[in-house]
Amino acid sequence: MLLAAAMLDAFVAWRSGQWSPLVALVALIAAAVVFSSLTVEVGATELRWYFGPGFWDYRLPFNDIQNVAPVRNHWWNGFGIRMGPGFRLYNVSGFDAVELRLKSGEIRRIGTDDPQGLAEALKSAGRGG
Repeated sequence: MLLAAAMLDAFVAWRSGQWSPLVALVALIAAAVVFSSLTVEVGATELRWYFGPGFWDYRLPFNDIQNVAPVRNHWWNGFGIRMGPGFRLYNVSGFDAVELRLKSGEIRRIGTDDPQGLAEALKSAGRGG
C-alpha cells in the first residue's frame, strides 16, 4: 500500500510540475522498505524480531515471558508497530500472531505466518508454558 501511495504521489508531482511532494515520496518508499517484512528469531536465551533490513531490533529474554499463545488479531489492530496501554503489536501483514504475556503484565503480539510453529518453538525453548 505504501508503494502504491508513493507511485500516486510521484504521478501527481510529475503532472503538477511541483516537486515538493518528493519529500513525501521518499518517506513513503523508506517506510515501505522498513516495514516490508518482519523477521522473528528464537535464540538460545531470547526472542528477537526486526522489520525489513534490520535497522533496529527488539529483544525479549525468555525469562520475561510468562505465557505464549497463538492468536488472531482484529482488522482494527492494524499493521506496523501499534501501542496501547500494556499492549504492543508488531505486524506487517495478515491477522495471525503469537501473544506473549510477560511477567510484568504487559502483552506483546508478534505477527507471523506460522503462529503455531512460533508458539511451539518458544515452548520448546522452555518458556511460555
